[in-house]
Amino acid sequence: MNSSEILVSVVIPTYSRNDVLERAIDGILVQTHQNLDVIVVDDNAPESEWRTSTERLMQKYRNDGRVRYIQNAQNLGGAGARNEGIKVAKGDYIAFLDDDDEYYPDKIEKQLEVFLKSESDNLALVYCEVEHTSEDGHVDCVIRKHYRGNCLYEAIADDCIASTSMWLAKKSCLEAVGNFSIVPCKQDSTVIVKLLVAGYEVDYVPEVLVKYYNFKGVPRISFGPKKIQGEQLFYDLCQKQYSLFSQKQIRNIDYGFAERFYTLYTYRKDEDAVEKMKQYANKMWHLDPYKAAVYFLKRYYHQWKRKCKK
Repeated sequence: MNSSEILVSVVIPTYSRNDVLERAIDGILVQTHQNLDVIVVDDNAPESEWRTSTERLMQKYRNDGRVRYIQNAQNLGGAGARNEGIKVAKGDYIAFLDDDDEYYPDKIEKQLEVFLKSESDNLALVYCEVEHTSEDGHVDCVIRKHYRGNCLYEAIADDCIASTSMWLAKKSCLEAVGNFSIVPCKQDSTVIVKLLVAGYEVDYVPEVLVKYYNFKGVPRISFGPKKIQGEQLFYDLCQKQYSLFSQKQIRNIDYGFAERFYTLYTYRKDEDAVEKMKQYANKMWHLDPYKAAVYFLKRYYHQWKRKCKK
């Protein structure tokens, strides 16, 4: 089959951000791969102003046969909204795009090419590099992860290989592992681990194909209780795979989680958070004194710099 004949579905969950949704949709419609099934999943509450304004925006695309607009009866969250998109997707391949991110024009074409050239029957997901961009267009950083195959240890130890906007995945593989788990966060990491545990493989395009926007004053990542809960659920999932790893690998994984939990609790102000910070700090020093020393020296240095600026 010629690659141009392959239908690719793109799922865009949207919630209270239709001021940038149009940019996301338009970035898909100018893809060099044009056989597209674009599914905008409106996760706003039915009676909200966001639902009304999103409906108005989607009128722009009412005559474009590539674009479909579905409305959730209630807010389902990112994972639930993506699952709704997967249910109705017509393509054998599915990409995802957060409503405030943007594709480069050849993103889908280049990822599809990797699938078609692969000799692996188990390839489930192809990701790419991503640039973090500020509102004024300045590139803050580029994230490059170059893991391929069944890289389960790396997917766990490195926290997240690729966020959902960087993916192109086979629909059948996602469905085989139950699609997205309904968790407060770590939804991307959880799906990748589930795919790798099931014996599937990943690959990548070594190019920046996605823009990930950082808006001033609007944090992309929450540090509240749900973030801690989601991190714990992901840790629980990863611990179930420990029989596959060496003791050294397990210590490295445990250290990574301890460091992330310590960081998350620094954003909490209650007494329980102080106790948790002590527990995780002790665990970090026990598991890897060198890494712990580097981590705390960096924290103290950045705190000192902030005080000097005041």
